[in-house]
Amino acid sequence: MQDALKKEFTLRITQANRSELIVIIYEMCLAYLKDAIEGTDRAENITRARACVDELKESLNFEYELSADLLHFYIQVNKLFMQAAAGGRTEPLVEAESAMGRMRDAFVEISKEDDSKPLLHNAQEVYAGYTYGKNDVNVSIGAGQTERGFRA
Repeated sequence: MQDALKKEFTLRITQANRSELIVIIYEMCLAYLKDAIEGTDRAENITRARACVDELKESLNFEYELSADLLHFYIQVNKLFMQAAAGGRTEPLVEAESAMGRMRDAFVEISKEDDSKPLLHNAQEVYAGYTYGKNDVNVSIGAGQTERGFRA
């Protein structure tokens, strides 16, 4: 995963509510799968994609019936990761990417209805807009905010 994409995910995580965070985890998994399919450090990217799926499994709330179905789905995706890692084939990764992409799309629709507040408090504000440099475009971050996190 490229550094720019990591920074984008980090920025989005600081501003995300619960359902948006799930979407971000799916997108991170898809980015790792894309890199693994392209052959870029395949074993490491499969491990990172598996870590994303493990995080999704850990966040399941079994008070809802759907959680059991999602758990089964995540187990199947992990089996595809193991097949790809053991056999060195990309087909299981392509299948996992397709399934995770469809599930991500479903969670995007769910997140549109979630109007809860971001999970992280006291995170740096990011204002909509860009500043233009001589050779690039930069994201503007809230001015005057030098303190983040906990105060002693």
